Amino acid sequence: MRDSRQGRSRDAQLQAHSRRLMRRLELPVPLDPAELCERLGEDRGTPIRLMPWELPVDGPFGMLISRPHEDAIVYQSHTTKAHQAHIILHEVGHIVAYDLAGGRPTEAGPHGCYSDRDERDAEVIASTIMRHAITLGRRAQRYGIDEPWQPSVYNSLVLTDGLT
Repeated sequence: MRDSRQGRSRDAQLQAHSRRLMRRLELPVPLDPAELCERLGEDRGTPIRLMPWELPVDGPFGMLISRPHEDAIVYQSHTTKAHQAHIILHEVGHIVAYDLAGGRPTEAGPHGCYSDRDERDAEVIASTIMRHAITLGRRAQRYGIDEPWQPSVYNSLVLTDGLT
């Protein structure tokens, strides 16, 4: 019981942090993973480079390579755009989790062996970013708003629907 309560608490912390991050980055809708990486890299002071690659089918679909001057996300080039976006967001999830924990990995190179908790954290963050982006896209479409993330009286009165 205690582990599940701690897990839910951690998930809630990661979700709240991810939503605050998305609001701070003020990304255009619809979400473009490349734009997310560019703005996140600027926000962090460490660029994030996206590298499509033909990865072996029986291997990982993506990986994070941390170097002192940049983070690189290598992702499967031979899959659907939606799958590529999910792969990128998952690896961004690892970056965001590192930042929330207070630092980047100490050794440079590819990171392929994560704990179950690390993988869950990355998935929670990726899912939260995607859900937030979908919500903003729906708001923009429904209410004809160009910048649905922008704080406004209109947003606070009309768009409060509990999904953010």
